Amino acid sequence: MADNPVISEMSVVRRTWSSEQTADHIRALPIWSGEALVEQKFGGLQNRTYFVTDGGGRRSVVRVGFDQYRTRQTSVVECVRAAHRLGIGPALRYAEPNLSVTAFQEGAGMTIEQMADPVIIRKIIDRMKVVHEGTWAVSETISYWWPFDTIRRYLNVCETGKASTGNVPSAWADRIPRYRGIVDELEAAIGPYLPKFTHNDMVFANMIFRKDGELMFIDWDGGAYGHPLWDVAEMLMWAEADEATALMALNHYYPDMTASQETQRLKEVYAFQAAAGLRLVTETMENELDPYFFLTPAEMATSMALTLPGEKPELAGLIELIDPRFEELWTQYQDRYSR
Repeated sequence: MADNPVISEMSVVRRTWSSEQTADHIRALPIWSGEALVEQKFGGLQNRTYFVTDGGGRRSVVRVGFDQYRTRQTSVVECVRAAHRLGIGPALRYAEPNLSVTAFQEGAGMTIEQMADPVIIRKIIDRMKVVHEGTWAVSETISYWWPFDTIRRYLNVCETGKASTGNVPSAWADRIPRYRGIVDELEAAIGPYLPKFTHNDMVFANMIFRKDGELMFIDWDGGAYGHPLWDVAEMLMWAEADEATALMALNHYYPDMTASQETQRLKEVYAFQAAAGLRLVTETMENELDPYFFLTPAEMATSMALTLPGEKPELAGLIELIDPRFEELWTQYQDRYSR
C-alpha cells in the first residue's frame, strides 16, 4: 500500500497550548486542500484528538500527545505506518513531533457485545495474526512492550509521587507491596517466546469494521514488539471469555498445539488477563498523580463523561470502577494456579 506521508522534524506543539491553540496549528498544516474544518473529538484521557475535513472533502484524524506512561511518539508513528503497510490500519498522512495525521477510517465500530461472539473472536484473531506475522513491515525503531515492567514503573512512581505535583505519593500507596508480589507471580507464569509486532491495546473501541466487512485496528499508541498472547488475552479479557471460549481462541490461533502447549498457553492467557486488569488500575493510579499533564480539567471532565456516563468526572472514581474487575481476574488465576 502507498506509504508516503509528509514528515516534519520541526517541533512546534507545546503542552502549555490550549485546545484552541492546537486547533489553530492544525488548520495551518501544509497538507490540506483549501480550508480545514477542525472539530475536537473527546473520549481519550491522554491525547487530544481532532476530526478534520478539508476543502476537498478529505477526512482525517489528528492525534496530539506527548511521551508519557508506555507511549513514545516516534514509535507510534512507525507502528501506524507498519499497520498500514500490512493493510490493517489507516494511512499516515503527516507527522511532526507530538502530532500525527491519519486517514479517517470509514466503517462501524466494534461493540463490546460483538466482541463476545465466537465468530467475531475468530475474525479478530485472524487479523491479529496479520500483525503478529508482519514484523517485516516495521522499518524504523519501535518500542518493546513487557507489561510487567510497565506496571512496576507505574508502582514506583505511585510510591514516590511526581515532581510536577510536589512528590506526593499516590492515595493508593498502601496497595503497592501487594501489587508488586502479584506482578512477580504473574510474570513467572510466562514461558520463553518469540517477540512479534503487537498492538497491545485490544479493546473493542480500537476495532472498526470497514464497509466491506474487513476488520481494521486503530490507535497504535501501545504498538511495539511484544508477546502475541498479550493481544489474545487482552481481547479475551474485554470479551469476558470463559474457559471454553479461551480454549477455542487458543486453538484458532495455534491450530497445531500439543496438549502440553495448550496447558501452558492457557496459563499464560489467564496470567496476561490478570496483568491487563492490573495495568489498567496502576496506569490510572499513576495518571491520577498529575491528571492534567496535557489535557485541561474541562477536557478531562468531558472525556470522562463520555467514557463513563453517570460517574464522577475524576480518575479516582475510575480506579474504584475498574479495580473489582482486576480482583476478579486475579482470583480466577489464583483459583487455577496458586491455590
